[in-house]
Amino acid sequence: MTPSDRIHLIRDIASALGKEPWSLIDLTLKQFQMSWTDQWQGTERSDYVIDMISGAEDQTLVDLAKHLGVVTELESIESPSFWTPNQPRIFISHLAAVKKNAGALKVALEQYGCVCFVAHDDIEPTKVWQREIEAALTTMDAMIAILTPGFNESKWTDQEVGVAIGRRVPVVPLKAGIDPYGFIGKYQALPASGRTAEDIAVDIIGLLAGKPQLAFKISNGLVHVLEQSSSWAESKKLMDLVEKCRQFAPEALERLEEAAEKNSQVREAWGVPERIKRVVAQAGR
Repeated sequence: MTPSDRIHLIRDIASALGKEPWSLIDLTLKQFQMSWTDQWQGTERSDYVIDMISGAEDQTLVDLAKHLGVVTELESIESPSFWTPNQPRIFISHLAAVKKNAGALKVALEQYGCVCFVAHDDIEPTKVWQREIEAALTTMDAMIAILTPGFNESKWTDQEVGVAIGRRVPVVPLKAGIDPYGFIGKYQALPASGRTAEDIAVDIIGLLAGKPQLAFKISNGLVHVLEQSSSWAESKKLMDLVEKCRQFAPEALERLEEAAEKNSQVREAWGVPERIKRVVAQAGR
């Protein structure tokens, strides 16, 4: 579990358990073999809970959260092997009839620093496929729904979208024969018919770069790819997307500056070093 995940989980546990009487709070902490004390000097019950549980093991926190109804049984603290750390994790929901299109989109997005889950590509033959899909759904950062005729009639794709809505992760509907419907009708749809996977991927990155939940991961992924750029044209194309990002981790900004120094395909790409300086300046360096 990441530090951010722990902070959010501890906060939610403290909010829920802090509403109970002192006696029940201590009883709960004891039953879960967590710290407790009768010498605490504060007055706020939620603050007490935070102090007592902040050093607990990840799994103990998750078990307590489930007991309190803070998380569901689907929630997982494990990061499946098909995800890459610190990169945007995107679940591509699609019907089997368009699996080639989904695979092509996955490849295109990964060229911009994302890591994508496409069930027919990413589930190992020895794994229980439903368990793997659940793991991807409960740890994804965003979903892309390829809306082809029949999508809303499939039990699997419709439930996948339901998980995304329930977890409040960004959903990007791709209009490929049907319009966004139901709860995803409020999301901005991208046209997919007659367009290349590359063009669609560029639009998706541009949309996700503006989402607060994904902003840092998107910029980090783009910087990672720019560091390894193998041509001037690639560097210019990547900078077009980097400039759409509004949030950068300090470490990503440092790497962005270093890319202009260490990689000749970035350094010698016309206008790119100057564009990098502007991005860094606007980010508050």
